[in-house]
Amino acid sequence: MAFHGVEIIARGITARGARGCAFAGVSVDVAAGQLGVVAGPSGSGRTSLLLALAGRMRLVAGSVAVGGYRLPADGARVRQLVAVARAEPAVGLDDELRVGDIVTERTMIGGPRIGRAAIRDALTMLDVDAPTTATVAELPPHEQTLLAVALAAAEQPAAIVVDDVERGCGDTDVERLWDALRILTGLGCTVIATTTIPPPSLDDSVAVIDLPHPTERDQIPLPEE
Repeated sequence: MAFHGVEIIARGITARGARGCAFAGVSVDVAAGQLGVVAGPSGSGRTSLLLALAGRMRLVAGSVAVGGYRLPADGARVRQLVAVARAEPAVGLDDELRVGDIVTERTMIGGPRIGRAAIRDALTMLDVDAPTTATVAELPPHEQTLLAVALAAAEQPAAIVVDDVERGCGDTDVERLWDALRILTGLGCTVIATTTIPPPSLDDSVAVIDLPHPTERDQIPLPEE
Protein backbone atom coordinates (compact mmCIF):
# COMPACT_ATOMS: atom_id res chain seq x y z
CA MET A 1 0.00 0.00 0.00
CA ALA A 2 1.50 3.33 -1.12
CA PHE A 3 0.44 6.91 -0.58
CA HIS A 4 1.13 10.19 -2.34
CA GLY A 5 1.20 12.71 0.48
CA VAL A 6 0.48 16.42 0.24
CA GLU A 7 1.75 19.38 2.21
CA ILE A 8 -0.77 21.16 4.41
CA ILE A 9 -0.10 24.86 4.96
CA ALA A 10 -2.25 27.26 6.98
CA ARG A 11 -1.66 30.89 7.83
CA GLY A 12 -3.46 32.75 10.60
CA ILE A 13 -6.64 30.71 10.42
CA THR A 14 -9.62 31.37 12.67
CA ALA A 15 -12.95 29.56 12.95
CA ARG A 16 -16.11 30.00 14.96
CA GLY A 17 -18.11 27.18 16.51
CA ALA A 18 -21.53 26.98 18.11
CA ARG A 19 -20.12 28.39 21.37
CA GLY A 20 -17.99 31.14 19.89
CA CYS A 21 -14.35 31.08 18.86
CA ALA A 22 -13.13 27.55 18.06
CA PHE A 23 -9.51 28.57 17.40
CA ALA A 24 -7.81 31.79 16.36
CA GLY A 25 -4.70 32.85 14.48
CA VAL A 26 -3.32 29.34 13.95
CA SER A 27 -0.57 28.60 11.42
CA VAL A 28 0.39 25.10 10.28
CA ASP A 29 3.32 23.75 8.24
CA VAL A 30 3.17 20.00 7.61
CA ALA A 31 5.19 18.65 4.70
CA ALA A 32 4.05 15.87 2.40
CA GLY A 33 4.50 12.56 4.20
CA GLN A 34 5.17 14.22 7.55
CA LEU A 35 3.50 13.60 10.92
CA GLY A 36 1.89 16.70 12.39
CA VAL A 37 0.73 16.81 16.01
CA VAL A 38 -1.81 19.32 17.27
CA ALA A 39 -1.39 19.64 21.04
CA GLY A 40 -3.63 21.50 23.44
CA PRO A 41 -5.92 21.17 26.44
CA SER A 42 -9.60 20.31 26.29
CA GLY A 43 -11.56 23.11 24.66
CA SER A 44 -8.58 24.52 22.78
CA GLY A 45 -10.08 23.77 19.36
CA ARG A 46 -8.11 20.67 18.37
CA THR A 47 -11.07 18.91 16.75
CA SER A 48 -12.25 22.03 14.94
CA LEU A 49 -8.75 22.66 13.60
CA LEU A 50 -8.57 19.16 12.12
CA LEU A 51 -11.96 19.60 10.45
CA ALA A 52 -10.90 22.97 9.05
CA LEU A 53 -7.64 21.61 7.62
CA ALA A 54 -9.63 18.77 6.04
CA GLY A 55 -12.04 21.20 4.39
CA ARG A 56 -14.95 20.27 6.65
CA MET A 57 -15.25 23.50 8.68
CA ARG A 58 -15.58 27.06 7.42
CA LEU A 59 -12.95 29.63 8.27
CA VAL A 60 -13.61 33.27 9.11
CA ALA A 61 -9.99 34.35 8.60
CA GLY A 62 -6.70 33.08 7.24
CA SER A 63 -5.76 30.73 4.42
CA VAL A 64 -5.29 26.98 3.95
CA ALA A 65 -3.60 25.17 1.06
CA VAL A 66 -3.58 21.38 0.76
CA GLY A 67 -1.30 20.10 -1.96
CA GLY A 68 -1.64 23.48 -3.65
CA TYR A 69 -5.44 23.46 -3.48
CA ARG A 70 -6.87 26.38 -1.54
CA LEU A 71 -9.85 26.63 0.77
CA PRO A 72 -12.66 27.40 0.34
CA ALA A 73 -12.43 27.60 -3.46
CA ASP A 74 -11.06 24.07 -3.89
CA GLY A 75 -12.96 22.53 -0.99
CA ALA A 76 -14.26 19.55 -2.94
CA ARG A 77 -10.77 18.59 -4.05
CA VAL A 78 -9.36 19.02 -0.53
CA ARG A 79 -12.06 16.75 0.86
CA GLN A 80 -11.05 14.10 -1.67
CA LEU A 81 -7.41 14.34 -0.63
CA VAL A 82 -7.88 14.35 3.16
CA ALA A 83 -9.60 11.48 4.98
CA VAL A 84 -10.98 12.09 8.47
CA ALA A 85 -10.42 8.98 10.59
CA ARG A 86 -12.03 10.45 13.70
CA ALA A 87 -13.17 13.91 14.75
CA GLU A 88 -16.14 13.38 17.02
CA PRO A 89 -18.96 14.21 17.09
CA ALA A 90 -18.74 15.07 13.39
CA VAL A 91 -16.91 11.90 12.31
CA GLY A 92 -16.64 8.66 14.27
CA LEU A 93 -17.45 4.97 14.39
CA ASP A 94 -20.85 3.88 15.71
CA ASP A 95 -20.27 2.08 19.01
CA GLU A 96 -23.20 -0.27 18.40
CA LEU A 97 -22.12 -1.52 14.97
CA ARG A 98 -20.14 -4.71 14.51
CA VAL A 99 -16.77 -4.46 12.82
CA GLY A 100 -17.89 -6.68 9.94
CA ASP A 101 -20.91 -4.46 9.31
CA ILE A 102 -18.72 -1.35 9.26
CA VAL A 103 -16.42 -2.96 6.69
CA THR A 104 -19.41 -3.90 4.53
CA GLU A 105 -20.81 -0.38 4.82
CA ARG A 106 -17.50 1.19 3.78
CA THR A 107 -17.25 -1.01 0.69
CA MET A 108 -20.78 -0.02 -0.30
CA ILE A 109 -20.43 3.75 0.11
CA GLY A 110 -16.73 4.16 -0.55
CA GLY A 111 -16.80 3.69 -4.29
CA PRO A 112 -14.21 1.83 -6.37
CA ARG A 113 -11.29 3.01 -4.21
CA ILE A 114 -12.40 1.05 -1.16
CA GLY A 115 -12.81 -2.70 -1.57
CA ARG A 116 -12.52 -5.48 0.96
CA ALA A 117 -8.96 -6.20 -0.15
CA ALA A 118 -7.91 -2.59 0.50
CA ILE A 119 -9.49 -2.65 3.96
CA ARG A 120 -7.89 -6.02 4.73
CA ASP A 121 -4.49 -4.69 3.67
CA ALA A 122 -4.88 -1.60 5.85
CA LEU A 123 -5.96 -3.63 8.88
CA THR A 124 -2.97 -5.94 8.42
CA MET A 125 -0.54 -3.06 7.88
CA LEU A 126 -1.53 -1.44 11.18
CA ASP A 127 -1.86 -4.77 13.01
CA VAL A 128 -5.49 -4.15 13.97
CA ASP A 129 -7.02 -6.82 16.21
CA ALA A 130 -10.74 -6.25 15.67
CA PRO A 131 -12.89 -9.40 15.33
CA THR A 132 -15.63 -8.94 12.75
CA THR A 133 -18.28 -10.09 15.23
CA ALA A 134 -17.29 -7.55 17.90
CA THR A 135 -19.02 -4.20 18.23
CA VAL A 136 -16.91 -1.07 18.29
CA ALA A 137 -17.77 -0.58 21.97
CA GLU A 138 -16.38 -4.04 22.76
CA LEU A 139 -12.95 -3.18 21.36
CA PRO A 140 -10.23 -1.74 23.61
CA PRO A 141 -9.83 2.04 23.09
CA HIS A 142 -6.56 1.72 21.16
CA GLU A 143 -8.10 -0.84 18.80
CA GLN A 144 -11.03 1.51 18.18
CA THR A 145 -8.57 4.20 17.12
CA LEU A 146 -6.51 1.80 14.99
CA LEU A 147 -9.68 0.58 13.28
CA ALA A 148 -10.75 4.14 12.47
CA VAL A 149 -7.30 4.98 11.10
CA ALA A 150 -7.11 1.77 9.06
CA LEU A 151 -10.51 2.41 7.48
CA ALA A 152 -9.33 5.88 6.50
CA ALA A 153 -6.05 4.48 5.16
CA ALA A 154 -7.94 1.98 3.00
CA GLU A 155 -9.06 4.93 0.87
CA GLN A 156 -5.36 5.61 0.13
CA PRO A 157 -5.82 9.34 0.67
CA ALA A 158 -3.06 11.89 0.45
CA ALA A 159 -3.56 12.81 4.10
CA ILE A 160 -5.33 11.48 7.20
CA VAL A 161 -6.44 13.43 10.25
CA VAL A 162 -7.32 11.74 13.54
CA ASP A 163 -8.50 13.33 16.77
CA ASP A 164 -7.76 12.45 20.39
CA VAL A 165 -5.14 9.76 19.78
CA GLU A 166 -4.55 8.86 23.41
CA ARG A 167 -8.23 8.72 24.44
CA GLY A 168 -8.78 6.00 27.04
CA CYS A 169 -5.34 4.43 26.48
CA GLY A 170 -2.43 3.53 28.73
CA ASP A 171 1.14 4.51 27.88
CA THR A 172 1.97 1.28 26.03
CA ASP A 173 -1.13 1.47 23.85
CA VAL A 174 -0.52 5.14 23.12
CA GLU A 175 2.97 4.36 21.85
CA ARG A 176 1.53 1.64 19.63
CA LEU A 177 -0.85 4.20 18.13
CA TRP A 178 1.92 6.67 17.39
CA ASP A 179 3.95 3.84 15.85
CA ALA A 180 0.99 3.08 13.57
CA LEU A 181 0.80 6.70 12.45
CA ARG A 182 4.53 6.65 11.72
CA ILE A 183 4.00 3.57 9.55
CA LEU A 184 1.62 5.64 7.44
CA THR A 185 3.99 8.57 7.11
CA GLY A 186 6.77 6.13 6.25
CA LEU A 187 4.65 5.04 3.29
CA GLY A 188 4.18 8.63 2.16
CA CYS A 189 0.87 9.61 3.76
CA THR A 190 0.62 12.97 5.50
CA VAL A 191 -0.89 12.53 8.98
CA ILE A 192 -2.13 15.13 11.46
CA ALA A 193 -3.21 13.89 14.89
CA THR A 194 -4.31 15.62 18.07
CA THR A 195 -3.30 15.02 21.67
CA THR A 196 -3.25 16.84 24.98
CA ILE A 197 0.50 16.40 25.45
CA PRO A 198 2.89 15.12 22.73
CA PRO A 199 4.67 11.94 23.88
CA PRO A 200 8.43 12.14 24.56
CA SER A 201 9.07 9.54 21.84
CA LEU A 202 8.28 12.03 19.07
CA ASP A 203 11.42 13.43 17.46
CA ASP A 204 12.36 16.57 15.54
CA SER A 205 10.88 15.19 12.32
CA VAL A 206 7.40 15.82 13.73
CA ALA A 207 5.64 19.15 13.16
CA VAL A 208 4.06 20.21 16.47
CA ILE A 209 1.25 22.78 16.52
CA ASP A 210 0.57 24.05 20.05
CA LEU A 211 -2.86 25.50 20.77
CA PRO A 212 -3.31 27.89 23.71
CA HIS A 213 -5.61 27.34 26.66
CA PRO A 214 -9.18 28.50 25.89
CA THR A 215 -8.86 31.43 28.31
CA GLU A 216 -5.86 32.72 26.36
CA ARG A 217 -7.49 32.08 23.00
CA ASP A 218 -10.63 33.98 23.99
CA GLN A 219 -8.56 37.13 24.46
CA ILE A 220 -7.67 37.14 20.75
CA PRO A 221 -9.93 39.60 18.84
CA LEU A 222 -12.04 37.88 16.20
CA PRO A 223 -12.32 39.40 12.72
CA GLU A 224 -15.69 40.52 11.46
CA GLU A 225 -17.32 38.10 9.01
